[in-house]
Amino acid sequence: MSKARQRELSRGLQWAIIEHHYRARRSFMKIFKMYEARVSALVKERHTARDRIRLTAAETRLLFDTPQLEALLRDELEPLRRASHAYFRDSDIAEPYDSKVSRIYHELSILKEEHLSVRDWPKDGGSREFARLFREVSDYYPQRLRRVRDLFQRTTKRLEILLPRFADNPVVLRSAFLFRDELWPDQTRSNFVRFLSHMFEAKGAVHGFLVIARSFFRAAFFFEAAACARMGVAASAKEAQARSTYAQSVRETISELDRLAARAESELETQQEMDA
Repeated sequence: MSKARQRELSRGLQWAIIEHHYRARRSFMKIFKMYEARVSALVKERHTARDRIRLTAAETRLLFDTPQLEALLRDELEPLRRASHAYFRDSDIAEPYDSKVSRIYHELSILKEEHLSVRDWPKDGGSREFARLFREVSDYYPQRLRRVRDLFQRTTKRLEILLPRFADNPVVLRSAFLFRDELWPDQTRSNFVRFLSHMFEAKGAVHGFLVIARSFFRAAFFFEAAACARMGVAASAKEAQARSTYAQSVRETISELDRLAARAESELETQQEMDA
């Protein structure tokens, strides 16, 4: 395989890791919050301590949305695991991120099988046998869910440490900007800024906006270049107000972003006039 082809595949894997990681985390937190809300509702309804609640088979089945759990494994975690293995396992040194992704996948696979055992429990299985099964899952569910939540937190922190090695990848840079509303839907701007601050840890998020805007501009995506530059200016305004060497650097970068946005908007107008 040529070096150019290897580089292309590596860049694709980098974006796959980022995209599926943040989508998987978001999907898992929906499942986790739904589970917690349903258990809390039962505690309130029955005026019973959480660890003393006893559910019927039907009630236990409702603790999870099985299709959501299956979709998380199939559509996000399996592609994430494949991309992580392909990207990190070429090295002789084990990468903690890859190991944690595998643990998350296996923990949730076991959780799915446990829940299917409850959901598909035969009606003639016997109440005593179901009671034994329920005692097992009632202990495993919260333990496993919290373990996966903690793994996601640690895995995200590890990915943030790895992000600088992805900073020269235009596929990652442009895609992260374009899909920011989907990957970081809550407080999109602040979460995207956090993402850039980790990726460009030496010069900060404002430099990340400039790099992305320049990438769009060079590829003649003038609308996206202007939007990215304007967002960078708005997101960095507070940092620029401080009195420090870093704040001065931010102000200089903001000036570059302003000039780039103006150039991109001018090019976009020209392009639109030619198309008219």
